[in-house]
Amino acid sequence: MKTISDPECDKALLFIEKYHQKKPEKTFLQIIGECKVEYDGRAKSFLDWGQRMVLIKQDGNVLVHQPVMREPINWQPAGSKTMFSIEGKNVIVRSRHTNPSEKMKISFRRIFLILVAQLKDNASLKIVGMETDVVNQIVSNPDCIEEGLRIQKREKQVKSGMIDLFGYDAHHTPVIIEVKRSQATINAVHQLRMYVNDIKHDSHHAEVRGILCAPRIPDMVKHLLVDYGLEWQEIERKVVMPDDWQKTLKEFF
Repeated sequence: MKTISDPECDKALLFIEKYHQKKPEKTFLQIIGECKVEYDGRAKSFLDWGQRMVLIKQDGNVLVHQPVMREPINWQPAGSKTMFSIEGKNVIVRSRHTNPSEKMKISFRRIFLILVAQLKDNASLKIVGMETDVVNQIVSNPDCIEEGLRIQKREKQVKSGMIDLFGYDAHHTPVIIEVKRSQATINAVHQLRMYVNDIKHDSHHAEVRGILCAPRIPDMVKHLLVDYGLEWQEIERKVVMPDDWQKTLKEFF
C-alpha cells in the first residue's frame, strides 16, 4: 500500500503513474480532495466544487462519494478506462465507457490524500435470515409447525400469487403456510386468506387450513386471523452462519 499527502499537481501525477497506471487492473486507487465533476452520457450533469472521495476500482468502476449518503453522487461502470493529466493547476481524472457511451471528468484543485493498494478478495457474500431460511427450516422439520404435517410443495402458484408452502396435515386436510421473516402484518393475513380461497375454488376441498408463520404476530393480526378462520405459528429463525464464520470467545482475545 502506498500513500501521499497534500501533493502538488506534478507529484500527484507522478505518484499515480508510478503506482497505479502501470497496472490499473491490479491496483485500487483512492483520491480524497476538492473537486468538481462533469458527466456526459445517458444524461448530462455538473457537480460544483466540494470535498469528496473518488474510488477507482480494479474492474474500472469509478465512484465519487460525498461526505454524506451511502450511494455515490456520480459513478462510471466496470470496464471504464481512466486517464490522468494536468490542466493549469488542476489534476484531471477522465473516465470513459464505450457501451453505452459515457464520459466523466473530475477536476481536482486540491488533493489531500492519494492511496494505491493491491487488494485481493475472492470471498462471496453469504446472507442468512431471509424468508427462504425459515421456509427451509419448516421443510426440514415440519413438526416445528405441528406433528404430522407433510410438506408437498414449495412455491405453489395460485390465481392470487405464489404460496410459500403447501402440504397436508395428519388428517389429510390441505394446509397453506405463508412465511414472513419479520413481524406479521394485516396485509399478510389478507394474502393468506386469498390463497386459501384459491385452493378451495380450484380443488373443491370443503376445508383448507391457512397458517401464518412469523417470528412476531401482533394481537390485532391474531384477532383478524381468528375472524377469517385462519391460524398462526410464531417461529423464530435459526440464524446459522457457515462453519468457518463461527468464532469462539478465545479468538477475540
